[in-house]
Amino acid sequence: MTALPFLKQDVSGLIERHVLGMAEMGYRGLSEQWLKRRAGDLHWRLIARAMGQKEAVFTCRDGDPLYAAFCATSLQLSQPERPRLGGDLTLSAHLFRVGSGRLASLLRIEADGHDIGRMVLVSTFVGRSVEGSNRSVVRRSPRALAMPPDAPSLVRRVAERAALVARNVLRQDLDLEDFAREQAVLPCPATDFNAVGLLYFPSYSALADRALFQAGEIHSRMVASRHVVYLGNVEPGEWTGVSFRENSDGHDLILRGAKNRLLAMMRVRSR
Repeated sequence: MTALPFLKQDVSGLIERHVLGMAEMGYRGLSEQWLKRRAGDLHWRLIARAMGQKEAVFTCRDGDPLYAAFCATSLQLSQPERPRLGGDLTLSAHLFRVGSGRLASLLRIEADGHDIGRMVLVSTFVGRSVEGSNRSVVRRSPRALAMPPDAPSLVRRVAERAALVARNVLRQDLDLEDFAREQAVLPCPATDFNAVGLLYFPSYSALADRALFQAGEIHSRMVASRHVVYLGNVEPGEWTGVSFRENSDGHDLILRGAKNRLLAMMRVRSR
């Protein structure tokens, strides 16, 4: 079970404290899916608070709905083995500005009083240019702009690396030939999509792990880091191709939708 889900709010950030139960733990330690969902919720709450809103529901100047979609996430766990069933976990999140139209949060992760890692989440506001079509998602400006402090160098580096990858993809300046192994997976609306009908950002990691497992890459180690650059979304019922190559301590992966449309670039390291 989860205890004290909301512990503290101050002028600079949000802090949650959890008692780790089955909902928060996974097959190999802390559930990455749960952690990303909590991190995303904190990120959106921070944006809403910075805009003077009580709810994390955003609109553009014309009143059309907007979504704080992630451009990149970067998870680093120095001690992935430390979180334990029944143990304490503290999440501390702070919001920053990383350039025109982009906001980022830095999440610090503590288990039983020990600093075990951090996550950086970089987002921008998007909306659908065609109602009901996830392929029509484009950047849009919100009704009000949040003006948090400038990001520290750690957060800025993550945002800059993600922007560089995205630019290289647009220029077709990436060598994708050695991602020879591929598995096809079908996202499920009941588990992989969020409340506004978009493929949820933690689901990209879940689809990648599912593809690796289907390909026989059995995970016997814990995830120590996962860096994701998000490039597109899919429609319910659209197959996703996951291409990958193995490295000495993990995998590099590419997620594609129909007609080879790039959805995400990912790097996973285990220990």
